[in-house]
Amino acid sequence: EGAIKEVSELLDKLVKAVKTAEGASSGTDAIGEVVADAGAAKVADKASVTGIAKGIKEIVEAAGGSEKLKVVAATGESNKGAGKLFGKAGAGGDSEAASKAAGAVSAVSGEQILSAIVTAADAADQEGKKPGDATNPIAAAIGDKDGGAEFGQDEMKKDDQIAAAIALRGMAKDGKFAVKDGGEKEKA
Repeated sequence: EGAIKEVSELLDKLVKAVKTAEGASSGTDAIGEVVADAGAAKVADKASVTGIAKGIKEIVEAAGGSEKLKVVAATGESNKGAGKLFGKAGAGGDSEAASKAAGAVSAVSGEQILSAIVTAADAADQEGKKPGDATNPIAAAIGDKDGGAEFGQDEMKKDDQIAAAIALRGMAKDGKFAVKDGGEKEKA
Protein backbone atom coordinates (compact mmCIF):
# COMPACT_ATOMS: atom_id res chain seq x y z
CA GLU A 1 0.00 0.00 0.00
CA GLY A 2 2.85 2.37 0.87
CA ALA A 3 4.40 1.87 -2.55
CA ILE A 4 1.13 2.65 -4.32
CA LYS A 5 0.71 5.83 -2.27
CA GLU A 6 4.29 6.83 -3.11
CA VAL A 7 3.77 6.31 -6.85
CA SER A 8 0.50 8.21 -6.70
CA GLU A 9 2.18 11.14 -4.91
CA LEU A 10 5.00 11.11 -7.46
CA LEU A 11 2.47 11.22 -10.31
CA ASP A 12 0.66 14.13 -8.65
CA LYS A 13 3.93 16.02 -8.36
CA LEU A 14 4.84 15.29 -11.98
CA VAL A 15 1.43 16.38 -13.27
CA LYS A 16 1.66 19.63 -11.28
CA ALA A 17 5.20 20.27 -12.53
CA VAL A 18 4.29 19.57 -16.14
CA LYS A 19 1.35 21.99 -15.83
CA THR A 20 3.74 24.65 -14.51
CA ALA A 21 6.06 24.17 -17.48
CA GLU A 22 3.24 23.82 -19.99
CA GLY A 23 1.48 26.98 -18.85
CA ALA A 24 4.71 28.85 -19.40
CA SER A 25 5.64 27.61 -22.85
CA SER A 26 4.62 29.33 -26.03
CA GLY A 27 1.62 27.44 -27.27
CA THR A 28 1.65 28.90 -30.77
CA ASP A 29 5.02 29.50 -32.38
CA ALA A 30 7.25 26.71 -33.58
CA ILE A 31 9.80 25.79 -30.95
CA GLY A 32 13.07 27.57 -31.57
CA GLU A 33 11.81 29.69 -34.43
CA VAL A 34 14.60 31.31 -36.41
CA VAL A 35 13.78 34.73 -37.80
CA ALA A 36 15.62 36.91 -40.27
CA ASP A 37 16.73 40.29 -38.99
CA ALA A 38 13.69 42.27 -39.99
CA GLY A 39 11.39 40.22 -37.78
CA ALA A 40 14.11 39.68 -35.31
CA ALA A 41 14.46 38.70 -31.86
CA LYS A 42 12.82 40.70 -29.26
CA VAL A 43 13.06 39.86 -25.61
CA ALA A 44 11.58 36.46 -24.75
CA ASP A 45 8.67 36.55 -22.33
CA LYS A 46 10.18 36.64 -18.83
CA ALA A 47 7.32 34.86 -17.07
CA SER A 48 7.46 32.16 -19.73
CA VAL A 49 11.21 31.54 -19.38
CA THR A 50 11.18 31.52 -15.58
CA GLY A 51 8.02 29.39 -15.53
CA ILE A 52 9.55 26.77 -17.82
CA ALA A 53 12.73 26.67 -15.73
CA LYS A 54 10.68 26.34 -12.54
CA GLY A 55 8.53 23.61 -14.08
CA ILE A 56 11.60 21.66 -15.20
CA LYS A 57 13.09 22.02 -11.72
CA GLU A 58 9.85 20.69 -10.16
CA ILE A 59 9.83 17.72 -12.55
CA VAL A 60 13.45 16.91 -11.67
CA GLU A 61 12.71 17.17 -7.97
CA ALA A 62 9.59 15.01 -8.28
CA ALA A 63 11.61 12.40 -10.12
CA GLY A 64 14.14 12.00 -7.35
CA GLY A 65 15.66 15.38 -6.91
CA SER A 66 18.70 17.22 -8.02
CA GLU A 67 21.08 14.88 -6.14
CA LYS A 68 20.56 12.49 -9.05
CA LEU A 69 21.67 15.25 -11.38
CA LYS A 70 25.19 15.44 -10.03
CA VAL A 71 26.87 15.76 -13.40
CA VAL A 72 30.17 17.24 -14.34
CA ALA A 73 29.70 20.80 -15.52
CA ALA A 74 30.90 21.49 -19.03
CA THR A 75 34.23 23.23 -19.42
CA GLY A 76 34.29 23.97 -23.15
CA GLU A 77 34.15 27.67 -23.99
CA SER A 78 34.66 27.60 -27.74
CA ASN A 79 30.98 28.20 -28.57
CA LYS A 80 30.35 31.54 -26.88
CA GLY A 81 29.67 33.07 -30.32
CA ALA A 82 26.22 31.44 -30.11
CA GLY A 83 25.21 34.52 -28.10
CA LYS A 84 24.80 36.37 -31.39
CA LEU A 85 21.61 34.38 -32.04
CA PHE A 86 20.06 36.07 -29.01
CA GLY A 87 20.26 39.39 -30.81
CA LYS A 88 18.07 42.11 -32.17
CA ALA A 89 17.59 43.39 -35.69
CA GLY A 90 20.89 44.39 -37.25
CA ALA A 91 23.00 42.32 -34.90
CA GLY A 92 21.72 38.83 -35.62
CA GLY A 93 24.01 35.87 -35.85
CA ASP A 94 25.44 34.38 -38.99
CA SER A 95 25.82 30.74 -39.94
CA GLU A 96 28.94 30.62 -37.77
CA ALA A 97 26.88 31.61 -34.70
CA ALA A 98 24.34 28.93 -35.62
CA SER A 99 27.07 26.32 -35.84
CA LYS A 100 28.43 27.46 -32.45
CA ALA A 101 24.95 26.94 -31.02
CA ALA A 102 24.80 23.46 -32.51
CA GLY A 103 28.31 22.79 -31.20
CA ALA A 104 27.34 23.78 -27.66
CA VAL A 105 24.24 21.61 -27.70
CA SER A 106 25.99 18.56 -29.12
CA ALA A 107 28.96 18.88 -26.74
CA VAL A 108 26.83 18.31 -23.64
CA SER A 109 24.42 15.69 -22.33
CA GLY A 110 20.75 16.16 -21.57
CA GLU A 111 21.59 15.79 -17.89
CA GLN A 112 24.11 18.63 -18.08
CA ILE A 113 21.50 20.87 -19.72
CA LEU A 114 18.88 19.91 -17.11
CA SER A 115 21.36 20.52 -14.32
CA ALA A 116 22.17 23.99 -15.69
CA ILE A 117 18.45 24.85 -15.89
CA VAL A 118 17.72 23.55 -12.37
CA THR A 119 20.66 25.54 -10.96
CA ALA A 120 19.53 28.67 -12.81
CA ALA A 121 15.97 28.25 -11.48
CA ASP A 122 17.46 28.77 -8.01
CA ALA A 123 19.66 31.70 -9.05
CA ALA A 124 18.92 35.22 -7.90
CA ASP A 125 19.39 36.84 -11.31
CA GLN A 126 16.16 36.24 -13.23
CA GLU A 127 16.17 39.51 -15.19
CA GLY A 128 16.81 39.49 -18.92
CA LYS A 129 20.36 40.47 -19.85
CA LYS A 130 22.16 40.86 -23.14
CA PRO A 131 24.53 37.99 -23.97
CA GLY A 132 27.62 39.87 -22.83
CA ASP A 133 26.13 40.51 -19.37
CA ALA A 134 24.07 37.39 -18.64
CA THR A 135 25.42 35.17 -15.88
CA ASN A 136 22.95 32.29 -16.13
CA PRO A 137 20.78 30.58 -18.78
CA ILE A 138 17.54 32.21 -17.58
CA ALA A 139 18.90 35.77 -17.88
CA ALA A 140 20.39 34.88 -21.29
CA ALA A 141 17.23 33.18 -22.56
CA ILE A 142 15.04 36.17 -21.66
CA GLY A 143 17.61 38.43 -23.27
CA ASP A 144 17.68 42.17 -23.69
CA LYS A 145 16.52 44.30 -26.59
CA ASP A 146 20.15 45.15 -27.35
CA GLY A 147 21.46 41.60 -27.47
CA GLY A 148 23.54 40.03 -30.18
CA ALA A 149 27.07 39.70 -28.87
CA GLU A 150 29.14 36.77 -27.75
CA PHE A 151 28.41 35.46 -24.29
CA GLY A 152 30.83 37.46 -22.15
CA GLN A 153 30.56 36.34 -18.52
CA ASP A 154 32.62 33.30 -17.56
CA GLU A 155 29.53 31.56 -16.19
CA MET A 156 27.76 31.78 -19.57
CA LYS A 157 30.66 30.79 -21.83
CA LYS A 158 30.34 27.10 -20.95
CA ASP A 159 28.58 24.76 -23.37
CA ASP A 160 26.05 23.48 -20.81
CA GLN A 161 24.95 27.04 -19.95
CA ILE A 162 24.67 28.01 -23.63
CA ALA A 163 22.68 24.86 -24.44
CA ALA A 164 20.36 25.52 -21.47
CA ALA A 165 19.76 29.10 -22.63
CA ILE A 166 19.00 27.85 -26.16
CA ALA A 167 16.55 25.26 -24.79
CA LEU A 168 14.78 27.80 -22.58
CA ARG A 169 14.50 30.45 -25.29
CA GLY A 170 13.41 27.83 -27.80
CA MET A 171 10.46 26.81 -25.62
CA ALA A 172 9.51 30.25 -24.33
CA LYS A 173 6.76 32.55 -25.53
CA ASP A 174 8.26 35.07 -28.00
CA GLY A 175 11.55 33.16 -27.88
CA LYS A 176 13.09 33.59 -31.29
CA PHE A 177 16.64 33.41 -32.58
CA ALA A 178 17.98 36.13 -34.85
CA VAL A 179 20.08 35.61 -37.95
CA LYS A 180 21.19 38.15 -40.51
CA ASP A 181 19.04 38.87 -43.54
CA GLY A 182 20.07 37.40 -46.84
CA GLY A 183 20.01 33.64 -46.84
CA GLU A 184 21.51 32.99 -43.41
CA LYS A 185 18.09 31.90 -42.08
CA GLU A 186 18.10 28.77 -44.24
CA LYS A 187 21.54 27.74 -42.99
CA ALA A 188 20.38 27.88 -39.38
